[in-house]
Amino acid sequence: MALDQLAEHKEAVRRFLEEERDADRVTEYPELCTADYAEHDPAMPQETVDLEGAREVYGGVATAFALRHTVESMVAEDDLVAARFTVRGRHIGEYQGIAPSGRTFEAAGEATFRFRDGKIAESWFNWDFQGMQEQLRPDSATPS
Repeated sequence: MALDQLAEHKEAVRRFLEEERDADRVTEYPELCTADYAEHDPAMPQETVDLEGAREVYGGVATAFALRHTVESMVAEDDLVAARFTVRGRHIGEYQGIAPSGRTFEAAGEATFRFRDGKIAESWFNWDFQGMQEQLRPDSATPS
């Protein structure tokens, strides 16, 4: 695979992860992902979702938490890109029946993305969801 195509894949992953355009990744899903996109995230209520499900899940999370993802590093080979990221947020809206607390969190994560025809066809997320939940509890210390 040509180096410029690997660079394009990495840039698509950066756009997918980082909320640069009005903090609204949801509107970019159709541009960045294939129509049959599949997202796997064991931290979410439904571990595997399609494109519309991913948009719905992320939209709910983004509404509940003022999010900011930062890509820390990426590697690309063939049709895959692996990214290490940090996600930060503030609990500003109801999430899974839990009222907003205003508390902040910071969690590390990793995701692998598979490309097809220049778009993300599938992704696998693994991030510290439990650590996020612990930081949002009233008796926990907030990250600085």
